[in-house]
Amino acid sequence: MSKRRKYQDVSELVLPEPAMINYSRKNTPAKSNQQSPQKNPTPQTNVHQIIMLPLRLLGSITVGIIIMVIILPLLAWGTLIESEYGATVARFTLYGSSWFVLLWAGLGLNLFCALILRLPWKYSHLPFVIAHCGLLVLLAGCYLTWNGGEIAQITLPEGTVGTKAMKPDRQHFTIQPITPNASTKQNSFNIPFEPGPFNWDDYDTANWNQQHRKYRTSLGLAMQWGRRDRGELRVPLKEMKIEVLNYLASSTTEPVPPLELSVLWKKNRQTTNDFGEVKEIPRNWERIRLEIKPQEFFGRMEIRGAQTEMNGGERINYRTAVSMTEVETFQNSMPDQNLNTGTRGQVVLYYNGKNYYLDIDRLLRETENNKRFRLDGTPFELDKVQFNPRGPIITFTLVTGNSEIDRMTLFPDNPEMNLQAQRAGLFGAYWIDPEKLAQNPDYTDHPILQRLILPRLDILQGTDKKLYYRFWNGRNITTQGVVPDRAIGKKSQFVVAPQTPDEAEIVVERFVPQDLPGVRIIVLPVGKGLETVQRVQLRVTFDGKEDTFWLRAVEKSVVPLPPERDQIRYIHGKTQSVQIQWNYDTIELGFGIFLKKFEMRTEPGTRMSSHYSSLVDFVEIKKHPENQPDFSRSPNNFQTDENNRNILISMNNPSIFKGNGRSYRIYQSSYAGPYHPDNPWFYELYDGNIFSWEKTPRESLYMSTLSINADPGRGLKYLGCFLLVLGTAWFVYRKKEKITTT
Repeated sequence: MSKRRKYQDVSELVLPEPAMINYSRKNTPAKSNQQSPQKNPTPQTNVHQIIMLPLRLLGSITVGIIIMVIILPLLAWGTLIESEYGATVARFTLYGSSWFVLLWAGLGLNLFCALILRLPWKYSHLPFVIAHCGLLVLLAGCYLTWNGGEIAQITLPEGTVGTKAMKPDRQHFTIQPITPNASTKQNSFNIPFEPGPFNWDDYDTANWNQQHRKYRTSLGLAMQWGRRDRGELRVPLKEMKIEVLNYLASSTTEPVPPLELSVLWKKNRQTTNDFGEVKEIPRNWERIRLEIKPQEFFGRMEIRGAQTEMNGGERINYRTAVSMTEVETFQNSMPDQNLNTGTRGQVVLYYNGKNYYLDIDRLLRETENNKRFRLDGTPFELDKVQFNPRGPIITFTLVTGNSEIDRMTLFPDNPEMNLQAQRAGLFGAYWIDPEKLAQNPDYTDHPILQRLILPRLDILQGTDKKLYYRFWNGRNITTQGVVPDRAIGKKSQFVVAPQTPDEAEIVVERFVPQDLPGVRIIVLPVGKGLETVQRVQLRVTFDGKEDTFWLRAVEKSVVPLPPERDQIRYIHGKTQSVQIQWNYDTIELGFGIFLKKFEMRTEPGTRMSSHYSSLVDFVEIKKHPENQPDFSRSPNNFQTDENNRNILISMNNPSIFKGNGRSYRIYQSSYAGPYHPDNPWFYELYDGNIFSWEKTPRESLYMSTLSINADPGRGLKYLGCFLLVLGTAWFVYRKKEKITTT
């Protein structure tokens, strides 16, 4: 039988009496003989809880796991970006971004709070403490690298020494005021410019589906987050404004299709048969092509333009302007019909909105015996004036004091070959009256006289992508203007020299605007190992003038190579002038790298390089009263220590050197060359002298590029990795020991 639980009888239960409620007094506490407990905790307990609550939250393993779950996929994604697009893109989109640094800072805060929560530490906590301290030290080293590290390059020709290295990911525009008087030269100033590693059109999501812009959505989002400059730049000059219209991280050029015209001359063409009879033949429409083929010379890209001759002997030439000042010259530099010139014509110079007329015969007389001609109203003098009757051609040099500013070459019959003094802001044209030239016995039967009598149409493309024209009838300019848009690519003509015997109708059948003389710029995809010619399109407003142009970054070399025409621009305002270049930031090494010899080996049976190395000396540049030079070709300008000579830097064998209190690792990066005597670079980089460590003159020359890395956090990163491995190994060992004992 199951036992039942006995319950107490209801009658035996004693119920408590109901509490009597006193309605006369409200909120009166009941009396009690017992002591009341402590009402509130001590203030110290509240402070402790306030401190420990965020520490427990930030130092919890949950927060650490969440941060690691975010960081680890990002690291894998960054590795993919670097393998496909290169380290520069990876730094811009991920590694160098502020939000990625904040993630690591959050992980470091989590580790620090976890250590604080375990205070006071015991012996059993040591593996945990060492591993977490190792991670903190590692993060500190990474921060020092991110904040204070340097990655630079130095490119040296053999036989030269350099003391500065260029930072490939830091650039600026250098603005140099131009003063004709060398004694009042003004200092230049730099405007930082960080455009990012992508073409600016790549940031538009509408372009991502194009074949050469296959960007993942995730990469596209990171591109938007990257820090870069855009739009208007900050310029310290009130009268100057610089706007960045476009940036190309990778680009090239291709020839522009020719300018195609259809021309109908109203004047009949006269022919003479074998019997001496003169017959007039009506003119038909003629189709012509004017193709500009630029000829590049080292240090300066000269444009020869294009010219063609019609069936009636008329000529049409076509060229491009490099500035709107040249367009103004084209429109205003007309010959002065009232100027009583000699047989060799006149030169019209245009400077600061004003024309200056020079009689060539008088100019040659006044500059005999190496005399200079003062150009009144300007700060210039004309020196080394030369006249070549075979052209005819007039050349002269612009000087101020003892400083040579620029040089000009002018042609009366081929204006597309004129070389203008762009740095000085002086432009000009050469005009010859055929009637006066005929009075010179040297030109009585000269072919140039027959050509100058015939009409000529000059066409100029301005930097605003418009076509300007002027018509020379052999004696003066009869008409000029801008080619109307309706006459471009349509069957609508415009008329030159109307209501004159030289009247002509012209239709522009095809016109492709040129970004640079003879070529247009093509955008290339951004990727690892692809071409990286950088270009930027600027609109500069200065001293009342505005100009738009493309600018290419200078070469990454410490040798001061003369800039080519698309690497430097001159902006001429109403009263002031400046030049603008796009340069790389530099760092002062505190020592010099002297490249004695570069060696390159190729794969057997191929031209592919298998190994290349540089033999260098680490030197100290001798101090001079003037500024310390950035580079030198003379061994007399530096001194070297015996222990720092003949250091071999190869592809997988870097060298370490200390300078300016920092330790630099120097790697062999790339090379250029060899340059032979048939290459203009050879004579620019080599002066022909025998190197002191060699016995014969050079027949070829290399340029070597060395990468320079300064990493202030390297030691902390090594220490952090060691502590992390030690703590982890200790922790695993203790776990095994516990399992074995149990």
